[in-house]
This record gives sequence, structure tokens and C-alpha cells, in this order.
Amino acid sequence: MRPGEDRSAHTLVAIDAIDRARLNDELFVPVAEQLANVRRWNAERDWGFTEADLAAVDTTPARHDQPLVVDVVAVYLPEKDGVDGVRRTFEEVWAVASEGVPENWSWRQHLEGPRPVKLLPGGKHVPGIRRVTVDLAAGWDPVDGARAIAIRGRHSASAEVMAAAAHFPAWVQAMEGVNIPFVYLGGYVVSYPENEAWRHVPCLSWNEFLGRVNLMDHWADHHQRRWAVPVVSPAGA
Repeated sequence: MRPGEDRSAHTLVAIDAIDRARLNDELFVPVAEQLANVRRWNAERDWGFTEADLAAVDTTPARHDQPLVVDVVAVYLPEKDGVDGVRRTFEEVWAVASEGVPENWSWRQHLEGPRPVKLLPGGKHVPGIRRVTVDLAAGWDPVDGARAIAIRGRHSASAEVMAAAAHFPAWVQAMEGVNIPFVYLGGYVVSYPENEAWRHVPCLSWNEFLGRVNLMDHWADHHQRRWAVPVVSPAGA
């Protein structure tokens, strides 16, 4: 398996029986509603996007044949107050996403200041608002399992997954790792002062027992069967 290669054949083993219409209508919201979300968050959180930035986003409705493939209005924030754009986007959009569910837990409880995240080598952060298509089940192999480090690549999603969590709280709360996979944010890497190898990857999951979303990090080498490594491509690709 080459880095970034999709395992959709395995994915369909687990979720082909899911009602595709329910996925679209219950778990996700239209692009126009997402843009309204961004407009509201932009005003509330002083992100600095202009009306021209917002108006430039195409809100034409679209559906995709593959399960858990959806268009997402993602934001990419500029640097501010000494916090680089990658970290600021991660922090700000997580704040929005965590407010959309009943409870949340994150490594904020163990760290002070911005999370130690950066993009996977080769990734680029260009500030703006963009509509992208994200496969939220890419890289998921519920049969044989996989390691994130073996399948992530230049198309692995980062801020796009966080945006999806903010727009689609119903999707987050549907994650159980059997029909709807938990997700690695494979376009990011995480490090701590005692570990400069940058081999950790942020991940989102829903704990049904506790009724909360968890933002954690796992070793990218961890072999698992319940997690996807979403990929992103331009809308319409």
C-alpha cells in the first residue's frame, strides 16, 4: 500500500449497507448552511475574513456517490499574535467544534498554549476560505487494519477534518469505529519537547458511554481497524 492510497474496497465491506440518503440528510449539512456557519464564526471570533472572501465560495449543492464523501467549507487562518496560521486554525476551529457537542475532552487539559501541531512535510497552509471535497472514510481498513504512517500522504486532510467536525456534530456523534470510523487528522503531525520525532498524529473520536468528543493524539505507527485517515481534493474532482 503506497502512502495516501485509498482502501475504499475495504471501506465498502463495513458501510455499504448504510442508507446513503441518511448519511447526507442526517449527518451532514448543505454547503450554503456551512457558509452561514463560517460567516457567524468569523464575526464571533474575529477571524478577519471579508464579505468578498465569503461571497467567493461556491454554494452549489452537490452529492457524491461514495459513502462519507462530502463537501466541506474549510477555513485556513493567518498568523496572529505570534501564533502561526496552522496552529491558530487548529485551535480556533476545535473551539467551535467542541462547542457543538454535549461534552468534549482534549489535550488542552494537559497543555498550556497552542497545541504543538504542524503540517505533514510538504503540506502548505494558505489563509482563506475554501470549499473542498473530503473522504471521511479514506484509508479505513476494517478487515485487515492499517497504520496511519503507512497510508497518510500529501492528500491527507488536516484543517478540513476539523472543519467537518465543526459543521457536522451529528457525524462526530455517529462515530463508533464499526460503521462510521473514528478519524486521524493525517495531514498534521504532533510533537512534544521530549519527542522531536513528530511521529504523533491528532485524532478525533466519539465516546458514546461518556457522551463526549475526544481530541487526542496517537502514534502514527499504531495498527488499527477502527480509524480512517481522511483525504481531501478540490470540490468536483
